[in-house]
Amino acid sequence: MNTAHPLQSKLLLTFDIGNTNVVLGLFEGDQLVNHWRLATSVSRTADEAWIVLKALCDNEQVQTDRIDGVAISSVVPDLTSVFIDLSRQQFRIVPYEVRADSAPSLQIHYRDPSAVGADRICNAVAGYQKHGGPLVVVDFGTATTFDVVNRAGEYLGGIITPGIELAGKILHLNAARLPKVTLNFPERIIADTTETSIQAGLLWGAVMVLEGLCERIFNELGEKAKVIATGGLSAVIAEHTQMIDAVEPYLVLEGLRILYHRHSR
Repeated sequence: MNTAHPLQSKLLLTFDIGNTNVVLGLFEGDQLVNHWRLATSVSRTADEAWIVLKALCDNEQVQTDRIDGVAISSVVPDLTSVFIDLSRQQFRIVPYEVRADSAPSLQIHYRDPSAVGADRICNAVAGYQKHGGPLVVVDFGTATTFDVVNRAGEYLGGIITPGIELAGKILHLNAARLPKVTLNFPERIIADTTETSIQAGLLWGAVMVLEGLCERIFNELGEKAKVIATGGLSAVIAEHTQMIDAVEPYLVLEGLRILYHRHSR
């Protein structure tokens, strides 16, 4: 949650619908003035989502009648329609939904452009606008994704690996004696307990994957690229590597704002 103050102008409401969390953001002009993170629930209805949103806005003294635009990035199809319905019912707005065919300003070199996730499109657009190219955006979410943008701002493709939290859950669920652990870096990489051994593997493993894959990306590009980290664990990982040039925790929301203003009207 962020910046509680009365807002006097029209607002853009953004939804980043992920497999683990739904991140909501309110923009006043170019400024992200409020944001919230909710657990993803595919059983939530449009009415239930509205009750939660209204309570969050009321708590921050945000008048919902100032919302005059809605933009959605979703990788959870069952929830996309929920937030589209919320937008239509409560704001009388047909929301802008990010897809490859709704973001023609981004040239996508995937064999099937429609297969690129909306969150990856948003990351590429916002990352390039803020930092230029060539660029690698690493998003530490349910999956850890690497998205590569060239100097011209074109999306070249990328990499998808299991996310850190997901890997920890898989270990816990599939190995009877391995506990669920908090995601903190242990003091030593040669760990002397089961818990710290798992932490070392998950977190230092993520650092090694980051550094190794980025080096291979640079080799394939033929030049070094800026590396921008986003997602829930980006700041934690960035403290333990020199590979990351900047941390942008709300890059998908920024991409939603940029693409909404480019393409929704």
